[in-house]
Amino acid sequence: MPIKAALKLFIYCVFICFSNLAVANALEPFAYTLKQQDTDLLNQGSVFQVTDGAFPRDHSDIETWLEKKQPQSRTSFFGGSFWFVIKLENKTDLNELVLYPYNTLLSKIETRIYDMWNFDEPINRYTTGGIYPNEFAFHYGNRIELTPNRPYILIAKFQSEYFYTPPKLVLSPYDDFFVKKTSDNMIMLLCFGVGIALGLYNFLIYLGDRDKTHLYYALFTACWVLAWSQFFHIPDQIFGFYNAHFHWLGFTLIPITNILFFNSLLKLKETSPQLSRFSIYLGIIATAGTPFAIIWPGFGFIWATLVTGATLCLGMIVGIRSWLSGFKPARYFVLAYLAMAIPNMVGNLTNLGLIEPIKMDLYLLGLIGTALDAVLLAFAVANKFSILHHENVELTKNLEHKVHLRTQELQQLAEELRDASEAKSRFLANMSHEIRTPMTSIIGYADGIILGDIQPHERNHGIRVILQNSRHVLGLINDILDMSKIEANRLEIELVETDLFATIAEIESLLGKQIRDKGLKFKVDYQFPLPDWIVSDPTRLRQILLNLASNALKFTSQGYIKLTVSCNKKQLIIKVKDTGIGMTDSEQKDLFTPFHQADSSISRKYGGTGLGLNISKSLATKLDGDITVYSVLGSGSEFCFTMALHTTAHTKWVNAFDDICKSQNKELPINSNQRNLIGRVLVAEDHPENRQLIKRILERMGLTVVTVENGRDAAQATLDEQFDLILLDIQMPIMDGEQAISIMQATGVTTPIVALTANTMKHEVDRYLRQGFTDHIAKPIDRRCFSSKIASYLDIDICENIKLPDDEFALLKQEYIKGLKKQKHTLQSQFKQGDITGFARSVHMIKGTAGMFECQALYQQAVEFEKRLKSANAVLDRHQVEALLNTIDVILEA
Repeated sequence: MPIKAALKLFIYCVFICFSNLAVANALEPFAYTLKQQDTDLLNQGSVFQVTDGAFPRDHSDIETWLEKKQPQSRTSFFGGSFWFVIKLENKTDLNELVLYPYNTLLSKIETRIYDMWNFDEPINRYTTGGIYPNEFAFHYGNRIELTPNRPYILIAKFQSEYFYTPPKLVLSPYDDFFVKKTSDNMIMLLCFGVGIALGLYNFLIYLGDRDKTHLYYALFTACWVLAWSQFFHIPDQIFGFYNAHFHWLGFTLIPITNILFFNSLLKLKETSPQLSRFSIYLGIIATAGTPFAIIWPGFGFIWATLVTGATLCLGMIVGIRSWLSGFKPARYFVLAYLAMAIPNMVGNLTNLGLIEPIKMDLYLLGLIGTALDAVLLAFAVANKFSILHHENVELTKNLEHKVHLRTQELQQLAEELRDASEAKSRFLANMSHEIRTPMTSIIGYADGIILGDIQPHERNHGIRVILQNSRHVLGLINDILDMSKIEANRLEIELVETDLFATIAEIESLLGKQIRDKGLKFKVDYQFPLPDWIVSDPTRLRQILLNLASNALKFTSQGYIKLTVSCNKKQLIIKVKDTGIGMTDSEQKDLFTPFHQADSSISRKYGGTGLGLNISKSLATKLDGDITVYSVLGSGSEFCFTMALHTTAHTKWVNAFDDICKSQNKELPINSNQRNLIGRVLVAEDHPENRQLIKRILERMGLTVVTVENGRDAAQATLDEQFDLILLDIQMPIMDGEQAISIMQATGVTTPIVALTANTMKHEVDRYLRQGFTDHIAKPIDRRCFSSKIASYLDIDICENIKLPDDEFALLKQEYIKGLKKQKHTLQSQFKQGDITGFARSVHMIKGTAGMFECQALYQQAVEFEKRLKSANAVLDRHQVEALLNTIDVILEA
């Protein structure tokens, strides 16, 4: 070798030694072995600030280049660039290695590898990153060659708009890297494929059934597929599109879609409205940060980390709560959230620097967790709809069963309605017979009296026949009215102190003679001890017993009828037993049904409407009791009436029949505030014939009577004179009864004042009593009741016969009928003028007078008309008015 050449070689070796010494002083060498292929080179080398973007021009420039660099502690979340320098030696037998940066998103990584063993070797240059085509599908990295046991200096420049997380850099054997990344790619594509397939599948289901659970699931999978595709370089490597501003778009949309999904799946709005509202607010807040995450991806990184973490925590709480409440699909939901939460929360905490970095690829781990989450959520959705399907099947079965039962019920109801219709038809036929029979006698005798066919000495008999048959018709009408009140639930009970033995005696006196006239035996059996006075409704009690006894009389042609009266601690028991025709079991079953009689032939043979027993049973129920029947066909029947037993403060227990008379002689119980009064009565009544009739009845009782025609004159009369009793009509001209009593009370009148009125509804009577009336007497007057009430306030005996002489009553009635002509003209005038108020007042006046003068047809017309006029939509119907006027014409013509 020539001397000159040898000198050059010596100088070159010395330079190399000094150069290596300089670099060695600056960098600690890293010996790479196969055991260290997972070692993060960034932790083994040095990181410097980028002040000058140029690499060293050649090997000799490295020392000078390094002297100018300032150390950098770590990368920034918000991007930038840094130099990485490491001296390394390949201590393996492999030449081909892969320099693999991962765990972050990078715009560009430029790498220079300097062979420090042979300066003549060219500098190897490599480039990878988001804006460059990469050698490996969906991964950064470069395939490099490092000769074993040679020293190298690796200088890399990392550049990115946003680093987000500290990058990692490893050296891997090429063959191992290729196998591993091929496996990773298959896993990645499988995860994305699962997400896309499940999302499309659920979206198609939503298009079919419009269940929003499927839509929200599809939107959720679309968001996470979009989000993770950014981190696996799918847009830039498949579509050639890279833009850091879209990195966090999918992640900021995941919370709202996820929250909408679990709200729908777990029915959160129904089970926990407050938690549902809170989750929706969280989703809205998370979505509100989307525009800022696009503008500033560094903010997007922090924002997405926070809101996805909060959503995961809330989802776990909601899922566990729903699982514990018994909702089975929630178990898949909780498992899904665990699968997604564990890797992603680890990644989030690593990203925020709260835990030490781990060697695993957190992006791939997070993608696997999210895909597994999607699969388990699909199971949850499927399980939910499986349960719903099962419930729908069961519901359909139950619905079919209910429809079947309802159909049977409707068929039964149709049969009952058909039977009821037939029963009502029979009832109308019976009513026609029941009313026409007595009306034949009434009209026949009335025509005979008017035409003179009946001799004067026979007129009293004819009038008695008319009166008897009229009362029979009135009883039929009362039964019908009671039935209407029962059906409308308006039947009223008035509980007062009642003489038990007097009530039984009245039944005996009313029916005893008829029973004996028919050739039957009649007996009342008192099973002592019994109370003399009880708390009951005497009118309704008498009505029940009369119905039962009359029925026994109707259906018994031989034998006896017996009343048995007994009691126990809680009930009064009255049995009515007969030896009549009896009934079969099937006939007894429907005996208390309205319009029912045991056999249609019964009504033809015995008469009756089929209402009495139904009304009696309803009345017994109102009295806290019942009516039962035991009957044997051909051997008779026994009706047992029970009612609640309430005694009074005056009650005495009677132990023998002889004590009954003593009990009946006791004084009537009266209010302690009332005085025993005698003799002088004031009657205020606007209708002159009514006024005269009441006056004559009172005078026949031995009383002194003063009459006035309005409330003003009544009030004045109480100032001028003293009265022992005042009968005050309610509706009068100038001043009505309610105004008059207020004036009387103001002037210090303490005399008992009784309301004389045709308004007999309980709420009306209660109002009169609250205003200060002591009692009320209903019009038309029942003379027995009238006599009892007058006697209870005055120191006189009950008058058994207060009937006016026939000729006197006939004269009063004739005067009343003459006055009907004027009333008719008044009604016609009020109808033409549309004066509903005046018309109603005139009808009320007719109602209060017609019954008192035994004009029953006119009375009933007025009663029905007044009911219609009191309704909410009262109008003057022409046909109803004509019917009322025609009834007046019939009376006038007669």
